[in-house]
Amino acid sequence: MKSTRSLAVIALATGVMAVQAVNAQTIYTSDLDDGTGWGVVQDEDTEYMFGFDYSQFGIPSAPNGTGSTGLRMAANIVAPAAAAKISAYPEGLNLTGQYRVNVDMWINYNTSGGTTEDIGAFVGFDPSAGMPFNGAGFTGDSDGDSGTDYKLYDNDAVVSSLDNSDPNLVAKFPGQSPPAIQGDASVFDPTNTLVPARDGTLGYAWHDLQIDVDTNAGTATFLVDGFEMGTVNRSNLSGTLALSFADPFGSVSTKPAFSFGVFDNLRVTQVPEPATGLLSLVGLLALGTLRRR
Repeated sequence: MKSTRSLAVIALATGVMAVQAVNAQTIYTSDLDDGTGWGVVQDEDTEYMFGFDYSQFGIPSAPNGTGSTGLRMAANIVAPAAAAKISAYPEGLNLTGQYRVNVDMWINYNTSGGTTEDIGAFVGFDPSAGMPFNGAGFTGDSDGDSGTDYKLYDNDAVVSSLDNSDPNLVAKFPGQSPPAIQGDASVFDPTNTLVPARDGTLGYAWHDLQIDVDTNAGTATFLVDGFEMGTVNRSNLSGTLALSFADPFGSVSTKPAFSFGVFDNLRVTQVPEPATGLLSLVGLLALGTLRRR
């Protein structure tokens, strides 16, 4: 009897994993090499480029795909005036229920002059609102120079923030060095000085941005490399998603060629409701156990 029960428990655990694996359906993927089927909402003095070859800046291939091309974004390039934001979204994609978004992201900046810029994403995004930031969102900045380096948004209003000096962030994101080629005077600006990013910041490294969304519960939880940044509660989370970039200040980098963000390997998967599959599996296991007895 003891052996039969143990086998049933093992089968149950294995079956649950199998149900989850089968039901985790891919909804949407993009390597961001082609802007066909994408829309953009942007402020003035912002730019974007699909299929941007980031290897020319010494940036290695993003970890969740192949090649070295993706979506480049920049803000406040030539005309200091005000904060500038930009978001790109897949047209016609309406996400509901429980789903997960993952995307590789890299933020580059000018270490010898600097300007604080933000990279992130939104869900429940409504292009018709005409606002680059809308829905529930998250951004992290380049250099840890703002006091609110990690921000959660409801539309374009910041609902919570973290500073890069937070001990948990310092431990999770040790400062990275810029790719050496960005300081090569024979390739780029000979006055560009390379300085490692501060601890607790996202600069000069690939990061996996994950968003776990439940449109029924009205929650969007944002994680970077598995570190939970927080949850935004919002009654309406239906809509599409957006990849976003911003300069939150009215300033221009002294070397704007180095100030940009890159996205690559976007994946969206439907997260199954576990109850139906689990209950069915429990029933089958119970029936099998009774038959053995």
